[in-house]
Formats: sequence, structure tokens, C-alpha cells
Amino acid sequence: MGMFDLVIVNARVVSASDIVTCCIGVKNGKIRTLVDSFGDEEIQSARVIDAQGAYVMPGGIDAHVHLCQDLKTGPHGLGGACSDNFETGSKSAAAGGTTTVITFATQTRAEEDKSLLDVIKAYSARAEATGSYVDYGFHIIIVRNDKDVLQKEMPILRKEWGISSCKLFLTYETQRLTDSQLLDVMYEAKQNSMTTMIHAENGDMIQWLTDKLESKGMVAPYYHALSRPPLVEGEATNRAIALAQLIQNPILFVHVGSALGAKNVRRAQTIGLPVYAETCPRYFHLTWEDLKRFHSPTCFENSKMICSPPPPPDTSDQEELFVGLENGTFTIYSSDHCPFRYDHPHGKPSGVLEDPKSMEGEQYCEGDELRSLLARKEGAFRLIPNGIPGVETRLPLLYTGALAAGRITPQKFVELTSTNPAKLYGLYPQKGTIMPGSDADLVIWYPDDSFKPFNLANSMLHHNVDYTPYEGMKFVNWPRYTILRGKVIWMEGEVQGKLRDGQYVKRGPSQLVRGVSKTTQDPRRVASWLYE
Repeated sequence: MGMFDLVIVNARVVSASDIVTCCIGVKNGKIRTLVDSFGDEEIQSARVIDAQGAYVMPGGIDAHVHLCQDLKTGPHGLGGACSDNFETGSKSAAAGGTTTVITFATQTRAEEDKSLLDVIKAYSARAEATGSYVDYGFHIIIVRNDKDVLQKEMPILRKEWGISSCKLFLTYETQRLTDSQLLDVMYEAKQNSMTTMIHAENGDMIQWLTDKLESKGMVAPYYHALSRPPLVEGEATNRAIALAQLIQNPILFVHVGSALGAKNVRRAQTIGLPVYAETCPRYFHLTWEDLKRFHSPTCFENSKMICSPPPPPDTSDQEELFVGLENGTFTIYSSDHCPFRYDHPHGKPSGVLEDPKSMEGEQYCEGDELRSLLARKEGAFRLIPNGIPGVETRLPLLYTGALAAGRITPQKFVELTSTNPAKLYGLYPQKGTIMPGSDADLVIWYPDDSFKPFNLANSMLHHNVDYTPYEGMKFVNWPRYTILRGKVIWMEGEVQGKLRDGQYVKRGPSQLVRGVSKTTQDPRRVASWLYE
């Protein structure tokens, strides 16, 4: 047996703090050593990869990915169903340099979904049915506040399943919780050292604006953005921060997309509150104008660009969001990969098929007839599934738009895309770093001077979606190798791994959560007495 299974030479190894030129030795899926060079005997029988002076980073950890989820909440039972399962979604992740994804098991308000453990078991079966190309873990979406379930099952989720995060909604009729219900779940999450993730949009504001827009006949996809102006996120972030401060609960805001939301987060961080934020590629590369991209402002094809919260109104917000990447306002950078096809009734077309006005005199249809129907109708934006794909393009977009553009350092890139997700969600130092003893999860880029920039086409991607919001965008680099626990699963444009290379990973508590500042613990101002 040789000393190493895999050796990487001529690497510019990037961590969240340093860049070091060295070589990496891997044995049994773990990083064994980092050295200046290896002797011939040391690398005998090992596979050798020459990084050629390119960046070698910890494998990407995408902490916000939707796979195998049914969101069929429309009036006729259509709505959205994620078009990617663990097979196609994980293959796409590997091709984009991501070695670990954390996906969502979703509770519903149905009585059969009362048990969180049953929800997790059913969702785990979906993952096991296909297997995965990359490692994966679960968040749990909680939409009920059953005290007996929370008290009994949250400790089991933590100890037996290694699930240390839950997601709560302030919008969507079928998922949002009232303030008191939020406090119930947040309190139990804190008791079990679970990170509370918040989708922060004011559902009442959205519903009121949607009703007013519809009364004026403003129902085409573009008007989705007008139903969710930045103030919707601004109010919800402020309210969630107040709730969390009241009971001293650490929170992470998912997919923050407005400068207003980011400012609220930064203000809370400045006074010492354990408030964290995630942002996503769409907020740096898309604006409201992209909801008019196809043919005309009322064209239903613009539904391909609908996500929530929507991208900012214009590029002025993007400049402030870039500052948030660099100064630490944003803790992590995730894809929020939420894939809905345009050619399938359980995808974007449900915005037409579920709309009585659009379907007046029409029949339910699929295939060519569906395409013809979509070309003639504008649908109703409130019925269009909210979400866009992006697990494969997440790292290349940040490389092109921020790292290569000089907006962030390579170290910050690693912090946002791997190290901080690992720390926030209890995977560090098993993942998220390159050091002896850690999993040999690596992404090797091309040397910048050897890579020929290209314009992206959806046909180049590996997801099960028939479009990408980033069609035609120029990319200046792409992962050359993706390595999962010492095995090359992506190499120079080809998938090398196989299903079930990926494993389920149990997670511990967050390693980013710090103690609450004494100035914010005054029991006359917050409910710190709850824990006495």
C-alpha cells in the first residue's frame, strides 16, 4: 500500500485566512498532509494531479438546495414540484464544484405530517431511492407549533439524525407562522442548539399588494416584483430580529436580496446580536428588468425568472450587496436552487393552468399544446412557483462576478462558499477546510491564463431544468476538478463519479454562534429570565 491514494502538486491552496503554495497528500478519503513537495517514493502508486498553479479550495458547501420537494399548493393541485431529484441535482452540484448540499425536508399542515420524525424518514427515503453524487444533509422546514412534537422530537432530530437547523416562514399561506408560533418554535430550537433559518417577507403586505395588482389587471410575471418591493423584506427582517432578540435566539436570514434587508442585518450585528445572513447569486446578476427579458413585459416566459424575494429593482442595490459580501454582513453564499421546468404542468406553467381566466375556453394540456397555450397567455403571477435553478452555477458566478472582478479575495470566496457554511451548520472541520484530518473535498480551478472564457448555454448544465436564468452570461473560469473524499467526481467537463458516492452527513451545532452581548441581556428589556 502506498503512502497516498491521491496527490495534488503545484497547488495554490486557499483557506478562509491564507493562500499557500504547496502539495496535498490524500489517504483513505482524508487529507493527510500539506507539504512543499513530495519525493518520488512518497507518491509511488498514488494518482497525481498537477494543479498548474491554479487555486485549490475546499469543496463547495451549498447550504440551501431544494431537491425532491412537492409544492403542489395551487387551487387545482398543480403548483410546483422540484424537477431535480437527488440524482440530477447532485450531479449538477458536482459539475459546479460543490461537494456537499443541505436540502429541505418539508413539514405540511396536514395531520399526517405532524411528526417531524416521520417527515424526515419519508424525505430520507427519497434520497436513498436514487443515491447522490455528493454528500448531503437535511434542514427541517417547520410549519406547525405542536408543543408536544417540538419538545419530544427536536432532541431526536439533533442526536439521532444530526439535524441542527430548522427553517421558518413569514410568508406563504400554507407555511407561514404567526409571531407567537414563531416564538414557540424558536424557543425550542434554542433549547436544542438548532440554528433557526428565517424566510423574511411580510406575507400580509404581499397578499394586499397582490390583490391590488390583480384588481388593476396587473397579473403578468413582471408584476411579481411589484408585489414584493424591498420594504416587504425590510419589515420582515426587522420583526424577526426583534423576536429573536426577545428570547436571545440566534437566527440566519436566508436569501437576503435587498440593501434594506442587509442594512437591518448589519445593524443587529453591530450591537452584538447573533444574527447571520445568506445571499444568493441572483441578487448580484439579475434585476427587475430580467422579468421583462423575453419578448415583452407581459410574456409568460418571464415566469422563468420568478423567485422570492425577487432580485433588486436595479443595480444600485447590487453595489451595496457586494459591500455586504466583503464586510461580513453576509455569512454564507448559497444557490437557493429551486428547480421548476417550463415545459411541465408541475413547473412554471401552473401559473397559467391554475388560473381560471387564462383557462377560460381552454383544456388542460401538455407537450406541444402546452407550449402553444403558454405563448398565448400571461397567466397569474401569484400562481407561478417561486424559484430558479442554480446549484451548478453558484461557484462559477461568484468567481466571475466577484473574485475575478477584484470585489472579494480568494480567502473571502472560501469563507462564503465553504468554511462558513461548514461552521454555521455543524460540519467543521470535517468539511469546509483543507487541513490534515479533514475530508478530502476539493475543487481545483483552471489557471486563469489558460481558461478560455465562454458564454453559458443551458445545454452545458447537468440539472433537470430546461432553462437557466444565466443563459448567455460570460464566465471566466469553471471548476476543473471536483474531488469528494479523495475521489475525482468531475474532471475537465465530464462527470467521473457515480451515484451513491455521496453519503448522508450528520451535523453538530453551529460553531459560529457566540454568546449574546451583556448589553442585550437586560431582563427588563428582553426575556432572558426564560432560562433562569
